[in-house]
Amino acid sequence: MRSVRLLVLSILIAPMALADTRVFVSLAGTLMEAEITAVSGDNVTLKRSSDQQTLIINRKTLCKEDSTYIATWAAQHPDLATAPAPTAAGTSAPAQKYRLVCQTLPAKSNRSGGDLYQRTFEHTYNFNLSNQEVKRDLQDALGLVIILGKNTSDRNGDLIVLQKEEFDISIRPQSKMVHTTQPVRLTYFVGGDSPDAGVKSYGYVLIIRDAAGNVLHVEASPDTSAKFTKEILSLPEAPCMVDREFKLKARTDVPLEYISF
Repeated sequence: MRSVRLLVLSILIAPMALADTRVFVSLAGTLMEAEITAVSGDNVTLKRSSDQQTLIINRKTLCKEDSTYIATWAAQHPDLATAPAPTAAGTSAPAQKYRLVCQTLPAKSNRSGGDLYQRTFEHTYNFNLSNQEVKRDLQDALGLVIILGKNTSDRNGDLIVLQKEEFDISIRPQSKMVHTTQPVRLTYFVGGDSPDAGVKSYGYVLIIRDAAGNVLHVEASPDTSAKFTKEILSLPEAPCMVDREFKLKARTDVPLEYISF
């Protein structure tokens, strides 16, 4: 009789256990089957079904339905849902560090036409990312790259944000991935009647954030541009004009006649 009761109890419990598992959908469109084990402020701790690995995800990176589900779960599990730990004013929780290495390879090819004085070059960047962790995946991270140009007739030193690209990053331990930017063509003139007209390449900034929004990696060319991560993350869609501290300027100043994609 006891064995029968245990069998019935196991049948009743099994669906309840499965009900705690959910397929979460990020704003980037990636899927992950997992169950919630804890909630702290905007951070939710998930145990991934595929390998039972524990991950901490910011609920703001998930779809609206998932955010609602998390709020409901937190209300039903007050013992496992806590307020975020206090931090010093103006700071955020520390990022989970990864041994992430990036090799950046710029490429330039001549696309000049028949004009003796006109020069047109096509520019792309290849970002070779390597997760050098031995065991930890880099999952649901987000890369942001901006490509910069300089108006040859601008004496004030303003910059042109030619492109702004976001891309998903998921890299297994001891593995690599490559992101190549979309090509942009820049035209300028040498000699002739318009010696100072056109746009030349100036560099790039690459910012990589984890699923919680913490910055894991920043690199730039020139190096000084890396100081303005916060300003770069808040920039609107490209192309746009910025000063050397990446403060937005009037869009009407963008010399679109020298830029093509």
